[in-house]
Amino acid sequence: MTTCGRAERVRVLVISNLYPSPAHPEFGTFVEARVRALQGLGADVRVVANRDPAVHRRIAPKYASLAWSAGREAAGDRLRGRRIDVVEAHIAYPTGLIARPIAWLLGAPLVLFAHGGDVRDLPARSRLHARLARATLGSAALIIANSRFLAGEIARWFPATTGRVRVLSPGIELDRFRSAPAVERAGVLFVGRLVAAKGADVLIRAMAILGGGAGPLTVVGDGPERPRLAALARELGVVVEMPGNADHDAIAAAMRRAAVVVVPSTYPEPLGLVALEAMASGAIVVASDVGGLAESITDGVNGFLVEPGDPAALAAVIDRASRVAADPAAGGAMREAASAVAVTHDVRRSAEASLAWYGTLRA
Repeated sequence: MTTCGRAERVRVLVISNLYPSPAHPEFGTFVEARVRALQGLGADVRVVANRDPAVHRRIAPKYASLAWSAGREAAGDRLRGRRIDVVEAHIAYPTGLIARPIAWLLGAPLVLFAHGGDVRDLPARSRLHARLARATLGSAALIIANSRFLAGEIARWFPATTGRVRVLSPGIELDRFRSAPAVERAGVLFVGRLVAAKGADVLIRAMAILGGGAGPLTVVGDGPERPRLAALARELGVVVEMPGNADHDAIAAAMRRAAVVVVPSTYPEPLGLVALEAMASGAIVVASDVGGLAESITDGVNGFLVEPGDPAALAAVIDRASRVAADPAAGGAMREAASAVAVTHDVRRSAEASLAWYGTLRA
């Protein structure tokens, strides 16, 4: 490897089952942010990815197309004698199934970035998935888990990977989300895919209990639960703005305007990037006490934790968070503590750590 600018000139081929496009700017933004950070540090990064969320409803064509594109890219590299130092797959399984033979063809080490369901849910669907996942993770030179919680899950389900797992957040775009001083804030914000496990229905029920006392509710995102959530809000008399999906700039702006950002997930979030982005933005965060969310938030210090699935408990904590948000002293202290945590998840730091690891790998 040669030196280029600020970092060793590592050549990385990223294979991902999700990545933004002009038509779908919100699709896989965390992978794009990571790629940009690696490139900003001098790494030569190319991406082969699915860029349309609609393909997720067509599993076989999705991965067949991804395999074809990745294979064509790798074959071109071999023909041109172009060196690839690392093949990085998002998500670990099943994208790793495609990345594994590509890494072998290129003579490069395989790195699997695990984000959650790829190592917790999909392998449990059948014995075949379990065997394929074990083989895929077993072939990796390095497995990156996005939280200590997820690393523990990998150790539990794939004990043979011990010694090859590292914990590293994919990172947040700190500068994009960082709050400007003296921002006037109001209301409660939810950001996420509208599926049952994200708990937006629990939030709407909590807002009904509060009776508008915490200010207006905005729900940013889309998904199959959207009609049911809109109907629930009407039934309970909760006024909610539901603008649909938004790009990262619009989400960052919404977070900087919100007094409170709520992450009411009813399942163990492996990490919770929305919570970290909100912490960077200066909003007061209320999140379910589950999974990786509990790693980032210390209750009452840099945000608030609440038991999942309980609208009454969530309402009480949102009310408390709203009062803290309006208190210059208490709110300022909590925002400062939250910002200190968010800084440790800066995508540039994540990229720097990755490049340091990649320099030690061998195929």
